Amino acid sequence: MKIAMDISIMEECRTGTEEYTEGLVWGLHRIGTQILGIGHQGRALLPDRSCLGLTPRPKRSPWHKWWWETFGIMSGPQDISLVHIPYMMHPPKAFRVPSVVTVHDLIPYRLQAYHGRLKEKLYFSQVRKYLPLATQIVAISQATYHDIADIFPKWVPKVTVIPNGVHPDYFRPVAVEQMEKLISRYHLTRRPRLLYVGGYDARKNVRTLLEACQRVFSRLKDGELVLVGGLHHESTVRFVEELDLTDRVILTPFLSRSVVVALYQAADLFVYPSTYEGFGLPPAQALAMGVPVIAGDTSAVSEVVEDSGLLVPPSDVSAWSDTIMKVVQTPALAQKMAARGRARAEDFSWENIAAQYLKLYQRIVQ
Repeated sequence: MKIAMDISIMEECRTGTEEYTEGLVWGLHRIGTQILGIGHQGRALLPDRSCLGLTPRPKRSPWHKWWWETFGIMSGPQDISLVHIPYMMHPPKAFRVPSVVTVHDLIPYRLQAYHGRLKEKLYFSQVRKYLPLATQIVAISQATYHDIADIFPKWVPKVTVIPNGVHPDYFRPVAVEQMEKLISRYHLTRRPRLLYVGGYDARKNVRTLLEACQRVFSRLKDGELVLVGGLHHESTVRFVEELDLTDRVILTPFLSRSVVVALYQAADLFVYPSTYEGFGLPPAQALAMGVPVIAGDTSAVSEVVEDSGLLVPPSDVSAWSDTIMKVVQTPALAQKMAARGRARAEDFSWENIAAQYLKLYQRIVQ
């Protein structure tokens, strides 16, 4: 069976969809299934290398992205058994072979703020129209499945739920020397050390986290929060300054996975207040690294974390500050959460997830 996967999205290799694609190719390779990548200038895929061995390229223009998804992908190789599009889109006509499309979330349809402009409305109306041409649709969580059932009930017979996976790098300890360099580079000197990894748009709810941390640090007279990628988000920087947290909050640029892995290992607690997710990959990564997790009690994230972490109403500042205090002041609880997290994360190993995809491929190709 020859499987072609659209890797046109692989640009800077730092988004969740890029990491999903990279992990799935790696997992399939580990269980003996080779993938032919299309949409990246014919480059060979190297599953054991970061970003599949692809050289980062400039972000595509919206026009080029639309052209590829509408016409370009149809001109791919002919000698294949199946096409997998690892993001929510399908061209205007069916492929001559079965096709699989991954739906990570329904943010454009659930949240008004994400489809207000005309070009976004046009793009997502095209998604709505042509996605049913896929042979099979994969939802990466039960939460996404329920969103599909609510908004697009006619799609449901084609939907299979297969959870996202966690890259193997998050299951491996970091060398002491690398940790020491990281701590020195970012001047990590205070404890407890809290970590947030994720985006900074409104649904990520980072402001609630900052307000809660202000209370925690004031009560403890110590502590710090690392916001990965926050250095490039102007409103977050301003809010840190407004709360007088500049000496307590470390804002980093976007970082490579190896550095992020080290930051997880250096953290005492991972905090994730997002109000809406299709899955919740950063909490899953933290679980794999053995970091205690406190996360917003939303459907997809609670599905990932289960009882291995603590779930808090996303926008309740008092609940956040009290829960953070509870964990940092109760070492036995933190240790119990870390152990449960590691066990839970095994469910998201890419070998396990890839085996589920292979069964799906085999079923629809027959």
